[in-house]
Amino acid sequence: MSDANAIVTSLQVHPVKSARGLGPDAWWFSDRGPVLDRRWMLVDQNRRFISLREVPGLARLLVELPDFPDAPDDDTGLPEVVRLTVGDESIEFEPIESTASQRESVVLWKAERVVVPEPAAVDEWLSHQFQQEVRLVRHEPSRDPWVQTEPEAQGATTGLADGYPVLFASETTLLEGIPGQWGMRRFRPNVAINGARAWAEDGWKRIRVGGAELELVKPCVRCVATTVDPKSGVRTGPEPLSLLAKGRTWNGKPVFGWNAIVKVAGLIQIGDAIEILEEKPPSLASEGP
Repeated sequence: MSDANAIVTSLQVHPVKSARGLGPDAWWFSDRGPVLDRRWMLVDQNRRFISLREVPGLARLLVELPDFPDAPDDDTGLPEVVRLTVGDESIEFEPIESTASQRESVVLWKAERVVVPEPAAVDEWLSHQFQQEVRLVRHEPSRDPWVQTEPEAQGATTGLADGYPVLFASETTLLEGIPGQWGMRRFRPNVAINGARAWAEDGWKRIRVGGAELELVKPCVRCVATTVDPKSGVRTGPEPLSLLAKGRTWNGKPVFGWNAIVKVAGLIQIGDAIEILEEKPPSLASEGP
C-alpha cells in the first residue's frame, strides 16, 4: 500500500462537545479547526464541563443545523436554528445573541472559559434527557481568545475542544492496529483517511489536505470515552482502551490518531488526496500488535 494513495474518507464535526457529530461531504477548516466544532458544551451546577467521561449517554445526542451550509467559509457565523434530538424527542432553538450581561465563566479542564448561556428551555429539555441538571453554553471566539499552552500547539486556539484544533486518524491503522470492529465514530476524528500503510501517519509532520495544510504535532492520548458505544451511549467495558494500551504508546499512555494544528486554512472534502509536505522520525513506541 502506497502512502501516496491516501485520501479523505470521512469528516466529522461536533458542534456540541461529546454529542454525535455531523458527517458533511465538505467543511471549512480555520485556525481554530473545523467551523463550529465544539462550539457548544454542557456544564453542571458547578460550572464544570460535562463529557462522555461522566455522561456516556451524550453519544446519543444528535445535533442538526438545518440552515447551515456544508462548506462554510466563515468561522465566526452561527446557524439560525439548532436542532437537538435524543431518541424520538427533539427541541429547536435560536442561539442567543451575545451581550456583556449574558456572558459568564465556566471551567473546561483547568481553564476558565468565557461563554454565552443558551435558552433556559433547552437546559430543561437536556436536564430531562440526561436525568441531571445541566446547562448548554456557547463559545464566543471574539470574547474568549484561549490559547493552548502546550509547546506542541504552537500557540493554537480552539473552541471548546479538549486542547487542539483538529484530530486526524487513519482507517488502516484502526483496522490493522486495534483488533476488533470498533468503527471510527468511537474515536471522533475530524478527518479520517484511508489508503496509507498502518501507522504511516506517525512519520508525517506537515500535510496538504484539499485546500488546507495541517501539521501533526502530538499523538492523541485516549481515555475512557473510547469505551462508549457511539450508537447506544453505553459504556461497554474496558475495550478498546486496554487494546490501545497494549499497542502504540506515547510517554507510556495509549494513543490513537494525531492532534493537528491548521497551518493554512481551507476547504477539505471527502475524496481529497493527502499530500505529504514534510516528514519526521516516528515518535511512538510499539508494545504489541
